[in-house]
Amino acid sequence: MSAGIVDLATAKPGRTIDNDHFAALGLTDEWIRRRSGIASRSWLPSRTPLAEVAAEACAPIVTRMGDPSSIDALVVVSTSVRQRIPGIAQKVAHLAGLGPSVLAFDTNAACCGFVYGLVTALSLCDAGQARSVLLCSVEAMSRMVDHTDRQTACIFADGSAAVLLEARAEFAGFRHLAGCDGSRESLMRETDAGGIHLDGAQVYDRAVRRMSESAQYLVDHGPAPTVLIGHQANGRILEQVRRSTAHLGVPFVNRIESSGNTSSASIPLAFAQELESGSLPAEGRLGAVAYGAGEAWGGVSVDYRVPAGTAH
Repeated sequence: MSAGIVDLATAKPGRTIDNDHFAALGLTDEWIRRRSGIASRSWLPSRTPLAEVAAEACAPIVTRMGDPSSIDALVVVSTSVRQRIPGIAQKVAHLAGLGPSVLAFDTNAACCGFVYGLVTALSLCDAGQARSVLLCSVEAMSRMVDHTDRQTACIFADGSAAVLLEARAEFAGFRHLAGCDGSRESLMRETDAGGIHLDGAQVYDRAVRRMSESAQYLVDHGPAPTVLIGHQANGRILEQVRRSTAHLGVPFVNRIESSGNTSSASIPLAFAQELESGSLPAEGRLGAVAYGAGEAWGGVSVDYRVPAGTAH
């Protein structure tokens, strides 16, 4: 048996920030939409613990499981968590109602974190080391940006999403491609003064190339995905990846307009939006591709079968 996605849930607490918020920076709604594709994004209150937000996303899945002890592992992915000791995974497990025997740990691969986490979680299941694995991405990117920086202040957003992985006879095996290049760490990094530095031109070119290559690999090494979801980095990047992968014949998702760039949480949040809107059937094969700081990139194709109306 191979593992796939059998449930998902999201959490986007806080307030919705529309583009008028950035008028003080001299940015207009038209300019932001044209440059980034974003119309609105969610920002968390500054004091809301990320463990609580992650638990809010995980709890509905745990409740629907009925027996929390059947979830053997919890992987929490975050770029923006500030707490290092202890990590937040154990707190998330406690708040979400998981048992004390769960394997719980934090991981970070920046915007590629969900892809890396998915590879890890699926591998645990396929190796027979876990019956079910809960994978949760949680981000508060609004706490990392310099809110006076015209380049980044309007792009980043907050939110959390969780998926449950489980082995089933009907699922085909997952495929993945992953890579990194530490010599490119300066392209995207947190600055000593606070905020995030982006080398916009190089990030654009490399993100488009890496995500397009990853999508091509997933199709070539089937089963081919029935939908492709890229990290929701920037509207122009997403549209170029869509054009670059059009020949693959697989629908490509762009949900950045109402979500912004939520780093590692962007792919599962977009996936949930597609399911909630009815744009995707409740059964298919997800192709997730991402590029992020580090630099890190990769893609995963995985079967999914989720109950209708469970992305809440």
